[in-house]
Amino acid sequence: MQGIEELLCATLRGENPTWPEYGDNNFAARFIERSAYHGVQALLHHYIADRERVDMGWPEVILATCRQQATAQALWEMRHQYMLKQVLERLAAIGIHPILFKGTALAYSVYPTSFLRTRGDTDLLVPSDTRDRVAKALEALGFRELGTRADVIRGQTSYSWTDPASNQEHTLDLHWRITNSTLLSNLFSYEELRSVARPLPNLSANALAADPVHALVLACMHRAVHKHALYYVDGVEYYGGDRLIWLYDIQVLFSMLSPSQRNEFVKFAERKGLRAACLDGIEATRARFRTTMPEAVSDALSRPGPTEPASSYLSGSRVNRIWMDFQAARGVRNKSGFLAELLFPPAIHMRQKYRQANTSWLPWLYLRRATAGFLKYLHTPNR
Repeated sequence: MQGIEELLCATLRGENPTWPEYGDNNFAARFIERSAYHGVQALLHHYIADRERVDMGWPEVILATCRQQATAQALWEMRHQYMLKQVLERLAAIGIHPILFKGTALAYSVYPTSFLRTRGDTDLLVPSDTRDRVAKALEALGFRELGTRADVIRGQTSYSWTDPASNQEHTLDLHWRITNSTLLSNLFSYEELRSVARPLPNLSANALAADPVHALVLACMHRAVHKHALYYVDGVEYYGGDRLIWLYDIQVLFSMLSPSQRNEFVKFAERKGLRAACLDGIEATRARFRTTMPEAVSDALSRPGPTEPASSYLSGSRVNRIWMDFQAARGVRNKSGFLAELLFPPAIHMRQKYRQANTSWLPWLYLRRATAGFLKYLHTPNR
């Protein structure tokens, strides 16, 4: 019996599978739920649109859901692109050139059309010393900050803009480090990514993105991080790195690399200590989408070698990750700041996080946070 995940993958492989005979209403409802979780409904519409004219047995509710999601995503994309153009133009005017990475960068570089890469925000990386100037520029455009600009542990904050035309909120994740992990963020600097960045003319004359080799390593690392880092889909908490949209990103990125770029990818993954994460990401992609991986690439990523700190970090317990991040903080000041933020996040962060609480008394909020963190630790996979 073909399961939902395999039916999704076969469709995304372009195999035109027929709807299974056992696919009753409950199966269809579960298919819709899982395709939404995997972020691939607009992409499914791209593959199955012609089935509205050729009877493949797919229920109308499936076709209609994917069509509606593709339409909604296309409308969202138009307004999101408008917002991004304004942001990138304003930042360029003050001499700041962000690097786009993850979803939006891939949407405008490796997907047939940008709205097929479903996402809820855009990730921008800026030099650390420009974040206050960026914040002022965003506030001048009508954005409001959702997080806090903590220095050591969190390497990002979020900004929201309400579109006056649709009353929809659009979110930017502003990063001054590529990830919140101190150890992993030390692997990738803004300057390194900027030196090989490629333009995204389909988005904006001012748009820059990580080049394909860096983007592929980042995609594999991002997937590995989410095996233990919480993320949300439609407001629901999840752990795990096997969302199909992430694996599809890896598939299209790897497939577009030339032989010389694949060699560069292997060397780059080795240099960053991410061979294991990259091998795991590509193997998982190959299992779902039958990606062709040359034996030389597989051998190079899997050959024995020195222990990779990044791979040890990604496969370690939560306590081990905190310890490795502490060690990776450079200098006494950063190490002290790491501990201070770990134990006592900024007051504004606490009051924003617990704004529904009955009291804003900080000692109580810190105690509540510590209790919740301990309980979460007990129930978190791979702690």
